[in-house]
Amino acid sequence: MKKIITFLLILSAFPAWATHLLGGYIQVKRVATSLTFEITVNLYMNDIAGQSSAEQTDPIPLCMGDGSGIRQVRRVAKIRITNEISLNTYQVQHTYNGTGSGSYTVSMQLPNRSLVNNLPNAIQTPLYLETTFSSTATNDLPVFQGPDFSNLTVPVNQKAVYNFQTTDIEGDSIAHYLIRLRNGECQKNSQQLSDYVFPNDVTRKGTFKIDMKTGQLTWDAPTQVGTYDFAIVAEEWRNGQRISATLFDLVTRVRDEPGSNPGLIPPYEPVLERGLLTALENRIDELNLSVTVAPNPSSSRFQVVLKSHKPTTATFQLLNSQGKIIQEVMTSKAALEHEQAIGSEQLAPGLYLIRTSALGRSYTNKVVKK
Repeated sequence: MKKIITFLLILSAFPAWATHLLGGYIQVKRVATSLTFEITVNLYMNDIAGQSSAEQTDPIPLCMGDGSGIRQVRRVAKIRITNEISLNTYQVQHTYNGTGSGSYTVSMQLPNRSLVNNLPNAIQTPLYLETTFSSTATNDLPVFQGPDFSNLTVPVNQKAVYNFQTTDIEGDSIAHYLIRLRNGECQKNSQQLSDYVFPNDVTRKGTFKIDMKTGQLTWDAPTQVGTYDFAIVAEEWRNGQRISATLFDLVTRVRDEPGSNPGLIPPYEPVLERGLLTALENRIDELNLSVTVAPNPSSSRFQVVLKSHKPTTATFQLLNSQGKIIQEVMTSKAALEHEQAIGSEQLAPGLYLIRTSALGRSYTNKVVKK
């Protein structure tokens, strides 16, 4: 067993809001060696005067991802974390038929998302969660230990660092990426929310980054008091193959603390984001753009294909596992499709990243050089 770091941010003190969801994730665990899986939805909710919003959110609708539709899943546990926050657990077992690719996406959406500064009409936008996993791999998805409630409300104008611990019983590798909040329907690919912006985009100051390997998130630094929502995807890898991807939707609060000294705010940098992979392959599909990398693993070069709904230029970068740029290719002519070979036979074996930037967004593929 090995430990890795990820995070789940929940507010440690909120105004008295009724039935507002603060965040959560879906975890999947195989039952014995069968195609039966135990699916657990963990939702963090704001409580009011001792009445949990879970009392009004039970059962919850859960899409099983295999064409069987939506199941109503009951709450099995509630843990009081603070006077105002509770962790509510919903659980069900489901048997898959194992046909097709064996890749399934379990998802759910619920109304009453928290009001936040970086998503207009947040309360009218459902909270959406999803987890994609391979039923062909003998695997339990990572278990998240936390959060640490001592550092979830952060002071304005000071660097904020969030650390959360995760265990994986098979010792698989976990890679973490920031993504835009999403929404979706049962049995359909989810889409990013077009009006969402990352927390540091609100004032266009500072940086908002996550360490791919450790999952440590650094916001350097929040410059506006308020509440902010963001999400990550945590990918599980085994022998160079992606076997699961879990979406986390998270909330944190920035407040003005008397007597605190403001830190030095670094120059603004756009978030290095990744499109969510709803199939366990080396492909990224958005509403208006797709990125494919093949072969993976490769003994020589990687071929990157970018397709867009409108002509665009593109930048292709090859990075090592520490994030250092090894090779960069920039196109000068806008086109609907770009195909670029990157890497070489002389490249040392190991794990690398290919970052593709176009239409104001960046996508990162994890690749292995044999």
